[in-house]
Amino acid sequence: MKLKHITLIISAIVLLSFTGCKDMQNPVGTDTPEYAIVLNNAVEIDGDLATTQVVECSLESNAFIPGDQSIFENCRFGREDMDKRCPPKGGPKDRPMIGKVMRELKLTAEQIELLKGFNLAHRDCIELTMQTWRDAVAPIMEKANAERKLIMDDLKNKVITRREAYDKLNVLNKAMRAEIDALGMKDTIKLAIEDCNKTLLDSIYGMLTPEQQIIWDKYFPNK
Repeated sequence: MKLKHITLIISAIVLLSFTGCKDMQNPVGTDTPEYAIVLNNAVEIDGDLATTQVVECSLESNAFIPGDQSIFENCRFGREDMDKRCPPKGGPKDRPMIGKVMRELKLTAEQIELLKGFNLAHRDCIELTMQTWRDAVAPIMEKANAERKLIMDDLKNKVITRREAYDKLNVLNKAMRAEIDALGMKDTIKLAIEDCNKTLLDSIYGMLTPEQQIIWDKYFPNK
């Protein structure tokens, strides 16, 4: 599997972050559109969330995996206002807020341009990882959806009741989940996502001035 090499797609950008950024002046105002871009796009992805992105078969729809956008719109780094499903402060997913530290850093225009590149590379890294996940589970979901069709045909033809169809779908979904778990890929995908996240954080840290790094270390002491 190529997952352990997945972060190579951003290695060139990482190297750029360590050059030419130590003496930049004239920070961009935190209320500008430029700053809004970095606040909205610099997001750490939750590996647990990503590997549970399987919508089960129901009376209304086939099983499917949502698009990657759904995992970028999550609770990490202070984006809890975007999703009502996010846990309250102090919950198991509570993390330092990248939006808050970005405001304190007072990034320059040059740093913002670098960060745009980091964000795009990080998104590519996550999407490539998730495509590997989707490709692996696709045959299992296709089989489950074929079985769902048989159940729904029986329901339509009044061979079974709605309650019986619901119970059959419940059994089908449990079997589908068991097959996905049996792939043994969840931990691999989670580790790959952690690598994507670490590369993003290391890239950001590398472009900061020593003064900015002191501020960053207050929020992310292990980078």
